[in-house]
This record gives sequence, structure tokens and C-alpha cells, in this order.
Amino acid sequence: MKKYVALTLLFLTAVGVVASHLEVERHDDSYLLNVDGVRFDVLGHANDQLIRATRRCANVNQQHTNDPTAEAVKTALRAYSLPDSQRLVLRQLSSSGSWFLAEVEFSDLQPAVVLLENGENGFTINNGSVWSGPVDPWVAGPWIRRYLLKRAPQVPSDLWACFDPSPRLFGPH
Repeated sequence: MKKYVALTLLFLTAVGVVASHLEVERHDDSYLLNVDGVRFDVLGHANDQLIRATRRCANVNQQHTNDPTAEAVKTALRAYSLPDSQRLVLRQLSSSGSWFLAEVEFSDLQPAVVLLENGENGFTINNGSVWSGPVDPWVAGPWIRRYLLKRAPQVPSDLWACFDPSPRLFGPH
């Protein structure tokens, strides 16, 4: 057998073996790589790395979770979903201008990421800007950012880019 024929057959066999184990799935307006039944969010990993490498967080403030501003945020969160939200722990609070992004853990509810605006009447939860629930098999950061950005495109992009969800709350289980 000639050398180029053998190399061509080897290449085609390798492509066939790899292709039999890989599949690209369209799921929830995005794509997953399925490797023998295990799903991977390749685009999410790439997006997360790109955001981490290019973000500028100088205009984003990390708030203390026990100062008066945080207490006002907790009050707004408790009022949003009575009675289940009464016992909450504020895990992260970031702000940019009048916008605040809160990561919250509840005793009786799924963890959540909530967008609030600080206006004349105090803190209000931006209409529909609440993420709650599992993210698996997606990479949490890009998935949550994209979901909230669709609901509040007016929010400074730095606030979205500088938010990293807590792996303990939003990581794979």
C-alpha cells in the first residue's frame, strides 16, 4: 500500500473515531459539546476566560455585606418574595453608579443573583432581573450574565463583567 493511501486511511479512521464520540447539541439558545453523554459548555468556558482577561473593574465597588447599604439591599430583597426570603445571607454585593448586583443565599429557596437600582425611593429590584436556580451544565458566570443582561441592557457593562458567581452556590453539584 502506498504511503499517502495509508496516511489518508489513518486520518479518516481517526476522524471517524473522534466523530463517533463527539456531538454538538443546541440547547437553551446555546450549544454544548457532548462527549459520550457528558455535556461541556465550551463556549461558556471561552467566554468566561475572555471576560476575566479583559474586564476593567475600576468603576465597580465591592460592598461589605454588613454595612448600612447592604442592610437596605437585604430589606428590599426580603420584601420581594415574602415569606420565603426572610432568612437570607448576602454573599456578594457589587455596585456601579446606581446599580447593585447581589448574590444571595436563602434557607428555603434556591440561591439567586438579583439586580437592584438605588433610586429616590430606595432600592428596587429591576423588573425580571433575578436569576435563581441551577446552571449545570452551563458555566455559571456567562450564563447568569447573559440572562440578566437581556433583562437590563442599560446597566454598565463593567458591573456584569466583574461579577463572578460563587462556585459553592452556582457550581456543578
